[in-house]
Order: sequence, then structure tokens, then C-alpha cells
Amino acid sequence: MKSASRKSGDHEVERSAGGVLIKYDEHDRASEVCLIQVPTRGGNPSWRLPKGWIEPEETPEEAALRETREETGCHGEILSTLSEIDYWYTRRGERGGERIKIQKIVKFYMMRYTSGSIEDHDHEVEEVRWYSFSEALKEISYDAEKRVLQEAIHSWDAHLYRQGLM
Repeated sequence: MKSASRKSGDHEVERSAGGVLIKYDEHDRASEVCLIQVPTRGGNPSWRLPKGWIEPEETPEEAALRETREETGCHGEILSTLSEIDYWYTRRGERGGERIKIQKIVKFYMMRYTSGSIEDHDHEVEEVRWYSFSEALKEISYDAEKRVLQEAIHSWDAHLYRQGLM
């Protein structure tokens, strides 16, 4: 699968989209968020939010729903837009030659879980888990994604309040 990227001066820009998938248990009045575990280049696993490339024919919202479904095994419904994050990494060029600088920009959405099972995640993901908000904030591996998760938690609490569930 080739990313939707474009050249920008001395680097390429890749655009991705992802979701903060949250489910609410009305019986326990508790909310949980879904994190995925994937290996890093160094081989150490990291806990992240599901995300991936925006295909040429997709909107960012469609990509976020698709990537969340593929990586977690679960379907969601977008409730709101969250902040974008961006970060840099390098990869080898097409012919294995020089290293290319990549600026990755990821647009995130807060999603309400609607169906599915974390057992049905795709092969790129080692493990998927539901975490309480406090556990997820401790486990998530990257600060930028932690900030998006914190924003989603605040938005989710406001959503529950508007629904009369808080």
C-alpha cells in the first residue's frame, strides 16, 4: 500500500488519519479507549492510537474509520475532530539509496465504538486492548498521541454530559 505523499522542498509529506475509539458501559458508567501495540524499528513494542495513510480516493474521515477498523477490529462512529499531530522520520529511497526525510501529518477523530471485536485486528498489529482512560494515559508511548488522547477524554466527557450520562 503506497502512501499519499508529496514532495516539499528537501522532504516528503505523508498524510494520515486515525481515531481515538471509545466505548461506554452504561451499566458500570465507565469509559474505555482502544490502543494498539505495534513493533518499532528497534523491535520494542509501543502502544499507540490506530492510524494510517489516507488513500487517494478517501477523505480523512473515511481513512480514519477504515484504519481504526483494520487495526482494532472494531467499528466506530466519528463524533468530533481532534487536533492534528506531525512528526518526522527517515526511510530509504525507492532504490534503497539515500535516506529521505518524511514529515508525517496525522488528523485524528474521536469515535464512539459501535461494533466489532479486538480479536479481529489485522496482521500489522501485535495486540489490541481496551484501557481505562487513566491506564491508557500511562501506557501510550508517544507524547503527541498522549496530548490527542487527553483532548479526546475531555471531549468525551462533554459528550456524555450532553447526553445526560454524567
